[in-house]
Amino acid sequence: MNDLTTSTPSRVPAAQSPNTVTGHPINAALAFLLAALLIGGFMLSALNLTSGPLAYSLLRASGIVAYLALAMTVTFGALLGSRYAPAWLARAQQYGWHGLMSGFALVLGSAHGLFLTVDGQYAQPLSALLIPGTSNFAPLAVGLGTLGTYTLALVYLSTLWRKHLSVRVWRAVHLMSYPAFALLTLHGILSGSDNLGLLYGAAVAAVTLTFGLRFSEMVSHGSRRATVQKGG
Repeated sequence: MNDLTTSTPSRVPAAQSPNTVTGHPINAALAFLLAALLIGGFMLSALNLTSGPLAYSLLRASGIVAYLALAMTVTFGALLGSRYAPAWLARAQQYGWHGLMSGFALVLGSAHGLFLTVDGQYAQPLSALLIPGTSNFAPLAVGLGTLGTYTLALVYLSTLWRKHLSVRVWRAVHLMSYPAFALLTLHGILSGSDNLGLLYGAAVAAVTLTFGLRFSEMVSHGSRRATVQKGG
């Protein structure tokens, strides 16, 4: 989600190129199954048709998996178009998986918030999730989650609208994936009751490492170009 490439506006983004990722029937079937499970779980919880804490279990599970997907897409997004990108995976497939994981993180993150509205112990009105700081349960943590989800949605939409944006604007918006990751990491740390310190630490380390690799490559490329221009 944070591709720092230097491609020109005339080039078609690799994410929009035909590939076997987003259009694969198995991925489509899994997406449909996931949507059915989330909607079914939400309806059962909203109608109080379950005897156990289904909403709470889905709230926790969707949050953890959404964060894992986010960490993966931000981590590997920094490597797209660089010499560190996996050579064994076609470029179109790299962007395809990146986009798929980005959408997965956004959908599951949104579902995570919706399950809080039907949680048996800490149920919140929808307005408390849409307006940061208005929740009566962990307002700071929930507000950070809302802001992080809004930022993530903006980044995702910028990819869908890429052909209507200049390269400079698209890059600036796409870099917002890092603030989104930071906000959602803080959200998880402040609101989670599980001992997931190792998960957050590994995710932050991975994102920091790949960002550093890509940044150093860009600096090195800029230095070489400046030297060539000066010599010419």
